[in-house]
Amino acid sequence: MDEQFLEELGETLAREMPISKAMAIETVSWDGTQLAMKMPLTPNRNHQYSAFAGSLNALCTVVGWGTVFLLLKGDGQYGNIVIRRGSIRYLRPVRTPEIVAAGLCIDPEQLAYFFELLRSKGKSKIDIQAEIADDQGTYVTFKGSYVVQSESP
Repeated sequence: MDEQFLEELGETLAREMPISKAMAIETVSWDGTQLAMKMPLTPNRNHQYSAFAGSLNALCTVVGWGTVFLLLKGDGQYGNIVIRRGSIRYLRPVRTPEIVAAGLCIDPEQLAYFFELLRSKGKSKIDIQAEIADDQGTYVTFKGSYVVQSESP
């Protein structure tokens, strides 16, 4: 089932957010609450031959959006997802040939409240955190607040 959802996520991103295709963003993994996605450095680099800050922000934003998309799918829900607010910190230049952004753990109580509000009010919000890191430490930290309005399938 998750494989089907991941394929649907890829198709939705390509159709609804064409920049993700141009950036060559792909799914790496999904464990039911944490999504990881990657992109190559080459089409996303700047004049310093490191990753362009806007590309890093977009990758992390898509990880958050995709997380909410997959959470909804896994719960049999449909909704219009938008980012309400996002903040990002760039801690050091990213020069790896492949850049991976991974979602961080979502507090189970926060997740339960997200779905409770969505079911009772038809809309909800959830904060998703992501990071880009390697064995030397963190490159980027990101936090996005996503709003969902319920929709019929």
